[in-house]
Amino acid sequence: MQVKIAYLSKEMPFGSTEAFILPEVNSHLAAGWDVWMVPLSRAEMVHGRHLLERTLDAPLLSAGIMAAALAEALRRPIRAAALLARVARAPTATLAVRNLAVFPKGLWLGRQLRRHRFDHLHIHWIAAPASMGVVAAQMADVPYSITAHRYDIAQANLLDWKAHGARFVRAIDAPGATEIAGHLSNDTAPPVVLHMGVSVPAAAATARAGTLDEMRVAVAARLVAKKGHRYLVDALKVAKDRGTNVRLDVFGDGPLKDELTAQAAALGVADLITWHGVTRHDDLLRILLSGEFDACVLPSVTADDGDKEGIPVFLIESMGAGLPVVTTANGGIEELAGDNHGIIVPERDAAAIGDALVRLAHDGDLRAELAARGRARVMREFDIVDCMQRLRELIDSPGVSVQA
Repeated sequence: MQVKIAYLSKEMPFGSTEAFILPEVNSHLAAGWDVWMVPLSRAEMVHGRHLLERTLDAPLLSAGIMAAALAEALRRPIRAAALLARVARAPTATLAVRNLAVFPKGLWLGRQLRRHRFDHLHIHWIAAPASMGVVAAQMADVPYSITAHRYDIAQANLLDWKAHGARFVRAIDAPGATEIAGHLSNDTAPPVVLHMGVSVPAAAATARAGTLDEMRVAVAARLVAKKGHRYLVDALKVAKDRGTNVRLDVFGDGPLKDELTAQAAALGVADLITWHGVTRHDDLLRILLSGEFDACVLPSVTADDGDKEGIPVFLIESMGAGLPVVTTANGGIEELAGDNHGIIVPERDAAAIGDALVRLAHDGDLRAELAARGRARVMREFDIVDCMQRLRELIDSPGVSVQA
């Protein structure tokens, strides 16, 4: 049966940070579902151009949004007033302001869900997007579900209220599910763990064999503290001092770009790094399969503000492409790369990262073994076909009633 579903997120199909949603949406479309995107706000177009014709696009606030919000509130004034009071009762003033900022667009979206006869609303991020989405779903009496990631869980923005009325809440890893469960009351269903799936290529990337005098590695992530780029730059110096050049291609952009380039120059490794900036998702997948790289690295850390990883899709896609990975046990990464499916080093340990890269450079058998084991795990546990079949089963299951 075809399901008409709205997918609400921060920016998709716009922006550069939510490419991990694309395989999910494409899988639903291939299964015959009628999928529409709803971005909370707009950004530069990078990944999702093919979804523009399937996008309910409107600014966060405008005269049109306010007019639709007023009309919807007058249609169900008691429900609208109850929802307004609810979102205002966030645990902090900052979160309350964020909730109130998205409230009019939530009413607008409720009007769209009702008028266009949507069957379901799925929300990525249990933070402000879920505040908007739950308002919309409850105004329209449309069932909804939520995928929670990581920073959004830590915000603890009315998690129990959002989860209580949901058909289900999905955590992308076991640590995230445990964290969510700690915020839920006894009469709210616990979250389900369902990994983010990827499209696993039919064949792995061509690998170089034997000892390598020069390693070619890639990292694709926003240039923010959580991703640990500074320790990777330090690690290039460690490897260089041990006689192995590690050439690093960096895909992504962010606020730490100038700091990282200055660090590389000071360490004398600037010539070993190529900065590519934001890269389209399709292009990155082709690059990972091109045979240009010997390994991929993501030295994630828990940032000073507590932000940490779920299971980064870049690592899943790298392993699916048949590339060995070096990473940390941050967040849910061990569910992917643990048990010798990758090399896991301590957080904030540049020497350990450098040692791991030198070890991989000198041991072709180890590279091949990790590549094969990692690809097999991705095919077994993270394949988009299986993950999305399970998600569609959850969405299409009998749900709870929607209550304000």
